[in-house]
Amino acid sequence: MGEIEMEEVDTENVEDLVNLCIPPEKKEDKLFIEGAEVKKRWTDQVIKRYGSCALLAYLNEKPVGMIQFLPRPDEKLIEITCIFVPEKENLRKGIGKMLLNALIEEAKESNPYFDNDSAFALITWAFQVPGRYPQHEFYKKMGFRQVSEDEPSLLYYPLKQGYVYAPKSEKYIPQEEDKGKALIFYDPSCPFCIYFSEKIKESLKEVAPNINIRMVNQFEEVEEVKKRGKISFCIVNQKPIASFFLDKGNFQKEVMEALKR
Repeated sequence: MGEIEMEEVDTENVEDLVNLCIPPEKKEDKLFIEGAEVKKRWTDQVIKRYGSCALLAYLNEKPVGMIQFLPRPDEKLIEITCIFVPEKENLRKGIGKMLLNALIEEAKESNPYFDNDSAFALITWAFQVPGRYPQHEFYKKMGFRQVSEDEPSLLYYPLKQGYVYAPKSEKYIPQEEDKGKALIFYDPSCPFCIYFSEKIKESLKEVAPNINIRMVNQFEEVEEVKKRGKISFCIVNQKPIASFFLDKGNFQKEVMEALKR
């Protein structure tokens, strides 16, 4: 095995970041091409605002892993949005550990968006990739703490002595303008965002062919997110849909119940 090298993502290697997340068989899919462009725009915006948004690991000059993050200045936190080593041949080589350790050290540095201080903590929602080692167990082995017994996926790594992360208590706030409509909230930091959104649209249209659907970019339309408080990925007729869209039966059942209100 060659030497693994780390690089900050910038305008020169953004393509490497985007392409790591897209399965080879989806490279020419129009939904993933659009999703890639959405992610590139997000990356450019975050770099201009904060200076960085990801670290890449290279093995023999080939990108083999990434850790992606977003500062949350209001809370002095850095949220890890994704850590990923796509190819099975590169698993168990310590790439994920190297990426996370590099970010931990970087997070200890002072930054102007934290009032020239360092972050209080790193936080993450660990998601499971089928067939891979459970992410929440990986983070725990790396020193992360579980926020509550009820939510094993929400974890944090304190950077300040004595700091304990307590998530803000939020409630969904219905908006009059959402009556009779469907809203899809998508995360532009992921190239799957357009593909997922189109699948949600398809499922919505099967049970409500004439419904008005609005797409909301969670990064660019922050105020639209904030005024609704705690949101889900889809809201129908002022009601957040809890079922994941891949659980088609329950998702569509919730949609129909929401439209009856």
